[in-house]
Amino acid sequence: MQSTNAAGISAFVTDTSIVGIKKGTLRCYSDLTIGCQKSLEDVTTTDLIIIPSIEFIDEPFLIKYPELKDWLIQHHKRDAVIASICACAFLIAETGLLDGKISTTHWAFSDAMQEQFPAVDVHSDKIITEQDNIICAGEATSWQDLVVYLVEKYSSIDTAKHIEQFFLLNSHREEQRPYKLLKSTVAHEDQIIREAQEWIESNLVAENLLNKVTQGSGLPERTFKRRFKLATKQTPNEYIQNERIDTAKKLLLTELSTVQEIAEQVGLMDGSYFRRLFKRKTGMTAHDFRKSFASSNDEKRILRKQ
Repeated sequence: MQSTNAAGISAFVTDTSIVGIKKGTLRCYSDLTIGCQKSLEDVTTTDLIIIPSIEFIDEPFLIKYPELKDWLIQHHKRDAVIASICACAFLIAETGLLDGKISTTHWAFSDAMQEQFPAVDVHSDKIITEQDNIICAGEATSWQDLVVYLVEKYSSIDTAKHIEQFFLLNSHREEQRPYKLLKSTVAHEDQIIREAQEWIESNLVAENLLNKVTQGSGLPERTFKRRFKLATKQTPNEYIQNERIDTAKKLLLTELSTVQEIAEQVGLMDGSYFRRLFKRKTGMTAHDFRKSFASSNDEKRILRKQ
């Protein structure tokens, strides 16, 4: 049913319920409780199912709740839209509903999701994905993006903009890349490669960095590159680039240095190359990154210097 509110914005009246495996009180993470108004059995038809963020656990979830898996599959067959937030994309993937479809999740979990569900097309850079009535929102705070997206989908763009402005929601993000930690954090047991990683992090400004770290490993070049990629899932050159950009991101938010000076602090004397690399890795220019993420007072001081 469509209605008009006091601000003259058209909206849809919805019948919304919190649903659990069983009706009643649900104890959540951090010992919080939520009242579930309906059980799965109570819901025989619905237009939209939103699954909130859950704690990431690197093991199957629905094996404990087969009735939830069946419930989701049946409602999807009846054309219900299913939306997930953050790690709940894993839950939907377990149902098989994401096979052959695009999805997203928190960037830190994307590699694990792709490994566990190779049939799913994981786009770790995306904030929102949608295909065949399955919507995925990236990280936990992307519920804001999801809310605005759903209001626009079911109501209108004007209503979505009004809600965004009224509740001060931040839903203009298109990618997770600016937030993403680029360098590999894969745990491994190769001591030589671990030492090489530590040396890279401490010597970003060294000339011929790749050659020096290779020589310092004591391994033949081909062996070093092979073992580095096997241990970190990144080539040595990729790792060096990612470490430089990760460090530059921190400096952009904490230092008053210009972009050129920061480029030099991370070992890239060619400022134009640094700018291109930064844009390719983060999806933003260094200037826009600083403007978007620096605190307001720091931003004013930093931008004045530039």
